[in-house]
Amino acid sequence: METTNENISRLLEMLENPSAYTEQEIRDIIDSDEETRETYRLMVAARQACRQKQTQQPEDAEAAWQRFEQKHYSQRRPVHRWMRIAAVFIAAAFLAGVSYAAFHALSSKQNDDSQRYTNEKMLKLSENGEKVIITWLKGTWIEKDNGSYIEDYPIMHSPGLRNGYATVKVDGKEIDINNLPDLPASAVKKAEIHLSQGRTINLVTTPVQVPADLEGNIDPDLTILLTGTVPKGAYQPVTIWKNSGIKDSYDWHDYIYTSWTGQWENVRIHLKRVANRKDHHVRINVCQGVPQKHIDRIKDIMRECNVTKCEFRQQ
Repeated sequence: METTNENISRLLEMLENPSAYTEQEIRDIIDSDEETRETYRLMVAARQACRQKQTQQPEDAEAAWQRFEQKHYSQRRPVHRWMRIAAVFIAAAFLAGVSYAAFHALSSKQNDDSQRYTNEKMLKLSENGEKVIITWLKGTWIEKDNGSYIEDYPIMHSPGLRNGYATVKVDGKEIDINNLPDLPASAVKKAEIHLSQGRTINLVTTPVQVPADLEGNIDPDLTILLTGTVPKGAYQPVTIWKNSGIKDSYDWHDYIYTSWTGQWENVRIHLKRVANRKDHHVRINVCQGVPQKHIDRIKDIMRECNVTKCEFRQQ
């Protein structure tokens, strides 16, 4: 059985290489035990405080902490002071570019023609020369610890994999970070990513027989909820929410919050994702009282993201 220290170490490791984990794996790590959950919540609180500072709004740190504790921990046991301090340092790492990557660090380009990426290398070093970045294209068979899928994005880049963090192989043979194979991304037919056990990534370049029932990794259906005003009790001050799949509900609790811009999760990310599927369908559920400028704004964003199949439903 893992100890709290081991769980928090896993949490920190996940934050350094977030895109190496699935959303379910991230949830499992965060929910490992009470202390780990509290640590993660503290990071969120610290990040919010840093955001206040960036907007140059004066904020009493201790008062903000007390409000956060009262709101989120009134029914829980006290949080150790050392965890507050740790959270500040972790939040600083977040602001350096790690936080957003915790759920959405993999990059993609919105073009369905994979021929455009023929010059992309399968393996390359990061700018500092200390990490390996793996690139694969649409149609690649991805096998992970928790399942398999066919890549739907035109192009995908792994997070930078530090030497020693994971063993990267090509057709079963471990690569030399100082002598990377000169192969195009299109050479990857299957990527076997096993980071829960063994921490190995094996890139298969020989022909593979893809199972007929294997599906892509993009849900072509997306529902956006426009609330008009921030719902009472909402944790994030946003008026736009998203949900994978099509929903009739106008209750914001049934959705995951996103945002118009990059303050939390940019709604463009989700719209661009579904637009990669020709069979995509976006539904906009509009609550009563939503101003026309919000409706026009989401229409502009959908055009920008090449969403062509959508419908609006008024409450």
